[in-house]
Amino acid sequence: MEPSPPRPGSRGRIGKATHLLWLVDELIEEVLFRFSPDDPALLFRAALVCKRWRRLVSDPGFRRRFREFHRSPPTLGILCKTVAARFTHTRFYRTSPSCPPIRDRRDWDVLDSRHGRVLMANALDKLVVWDPITEDQQELAPLPRHAGRAPNGSLAALCAGAFWTNGSLAVLCAGAAGGGSCDHLDCHRNPFLVVFVGNDSEVMFSCVYSSEDGTWRSEPTVAAHHPHDRLEMSSSAFAGNALYFLFLRRTKILKYDLGTREMSVIHLPPGSDGVYGELALMTMEDNSSLGFARREGYTLNLWSMEADPNGAMRWTQSRVIEHETLLPVDALSIPPYVVAFAEGMIFMKTCDGIFSIDLKSCQSKNVLCNDYGIQKVFPYISFYAPGESGASCAR
Repeated sequence: MEPSPPRPGSRGRIGKATHLLWLVDELIEEVLFRFSPDDPALLFRAALVCKRWRRLVSDPGFRRRFREFHRSPPTLGILCKTVAARFTHTRFYRTSPSCPPIRDRRDWDVLDSRHGRVLMANALDKLVVWDPITEDQQELAPLPRHAGRAPNGSLAALCAGAFWTNGSLAVLCAGAAGGGSCDHLDCHRNPFLVVFVGNDSEVMFSCVYSSEDGTWRSEPTVAAHHPHDRLEMSSSAFAGNALYFLFLRRTKILKYDLGTREMSVIHLPPGSDGVYGELALMTMEDNSSLGFARREGYTLNLWSMEADPNGAMRWTQSRVIEHETLLPVDALSIPPYVVAFAEGMIFMKTCDGIFSIDLKSCQSKNVLCNDYGIQKVFPYISFYAPGESGASCAR
C-alpha cells in the first residue's frame, strides 16, 4: 500500500517544528555552557533532568564546545612528591570536589605535568606517561645511555640530582611542536612528546621521545655559552613554541626551541639567585611569553620578558603582590614559598598548608592543609566530564 502523501502545508509545519526544536537545544546549550568547569557534577545532574538534556550533555560535540567556551581548563588537583624513609611516593590531592578519587602512586616520582598528562619515574629506571582520569599509562623506551645516565646506567641517580650529570624532563602534546594548531583543550589522548635536556661539565644535550614511533631521538647540542651550572629537576614552563628549564643557582634559564630543536641560555635579572621556593617560571597570560615569580620576604614580584623599542628582549617587573593582602595572617608567621605555577595560578607553601593564588581575580584558596613531607608540587589541569574516569580510580 502506497504511503499517503503529506497534507498541504504539513512539510512546512514539520520544518518549522524541527527548527524550533533546534532553537530550544541551542538555548539549553547556552545555559549549560555557563556551568563552571570546576564542578563537572553540575553537568551530570543536568543530564538527569530529561532525555533531551541527557542527549545534549553526552554529545561529544557539546563537550568540545563547552571546553572552547571556557578556554582555560580547571585545576582538578595537585600531585605532591613526598619522601618518607627513603621511599618516594606521589599523592594526588583533589582541589575540585567533583574530580574523581585518584589513587596514589607509591614508589613513583612525579617529574612533570602538562596537557592532561603526568610524567613519572621509578627506581627501576622506568618512565611512564600517565592520565590520572582514565588511568591509562604508556611506558617509555629507556633513555639512551649517554643521556642523563651515570656509568651504571641509573636514571634514579639523575632524579636524585647526582653531580656527575644533571637534567630535566618535560611532557607535552605533540601538536605543540613546530607551532602546531592544537588548542590543548581535549588532547590528553593524542600523541605526546617527552623532552629531556641535560648537561655535564663540557656539553649540553637533548633527547626527544615521540609516542607515535615509541623511540628517543638523540640531539647532542653544544650551547653557545655553557652555563656552568646544574639543571634543576623541577617543573618547566611552556611558552610560545619553547620549553624553559631553571638552573639550580637560579641565575639562568635554559630555552629549548621545539621548532628548531636548539638550546640557548637566558640570564635572569640580578638578585634572582636563591634557594628552592624563591622563584618559579611561569607562562604569561598571552601563552606566548615567558615570566617568573620571585618571592622576596612577604612580597611576590612578577616579571615578564618583553621587547624594548629596538626589538631586543628584556626583563620587566610587571607586578608586586603583598602576601598579607591575599593570605590569612596565621599563614604568614614565616615567609611562604613559591612551589608551582599553572594557568594563571601561583601555588604557595605556608605554615598553614598550600594556597593557590589566582593572579587575575586576586583570590586565594587553601588547597591542602597538611603539607608534611611534601617536597614538590605539580598542578594537574584538565577538563573532566563525568564518565571519563577509569574503573580503577577508587582508592
